[in-house]
Amino acid sequence: MGLMNLNVIPRATKGKNANRRTRVGGRIPAVIYGKDRPSGNFEVDAREFKLAMTRLAGRSAIFNLEQEGVEEESIALLREVQTNPCTDEVLHLDFYEIPRGVNVTVPVTIEVIGLCPFVKSGEASVALALNSIDISCRPSQLPEVIEIDISELEINDKIFVRDLEAPVGEIVSDSELLILNIKPSMMEEIVEEEEEGEEGEEGEEGATEDGEEGGDSEKKKD
Repeated sequence: MGLMNLNVIPRATKGKNANRRTRVGGRIPAVIYGKDRPSGNFEVDAREFKLAMTRLAGRSAIFNLEQEGVEEESIALLREVQTNPCTDEVLHLDFYEIPRGVNVTVPVTIEVIGLCPFVKSGEASVALALNSIDISCRPSQLPEVIEIDISELEINDKIFVRDLEAPVGEIVSDSELLILNIKPSMMEEIVEEEEEGEEGEEGEEGATEDGEEGGDSEKKKD
């Protein structure tokens, strides 16, 4: 997927009062840091940031940070979002710069596609155990989602991390982790239990009848 672009404006002032003035002006104070580079302070437009996060829809937030008048962009991972617990207003952002040509390991959302016929009929449901898996790849190659097609799965089928193939890079999550399974519905389980119970009763009745017949035969001999 293409990286999300985000315009940044350098700032020289910092501190509570300066941050407050920045937020009043409709911008969010932010900091960027990384390996072998000094930290830097900047600010982003609050509306632009909110729109970018909406478009990401829960995916890993990796941005191209663009600055007017500067040709070279910085690729950065959003590490922390500080918010006001009462108003949910975004107070501060922390970005971690990713060196170019270096892989990054981030969680990628799992998306279930297709329609399992047993789920459609109500005989089963999809039990999702993992919402994302960790993938290591170049930031520009990071997939939006990992799709899992369940259209050919049957009841009690399971999908583990080991069953997936990374579209790019490498999956680094534990291969034995369960992602999802097709779980039989409660009604289906009840029907199976009743059928097993009926089979057991039939077996007991047959044994009783045989016992009674045997007893009658012995009496006649006597």
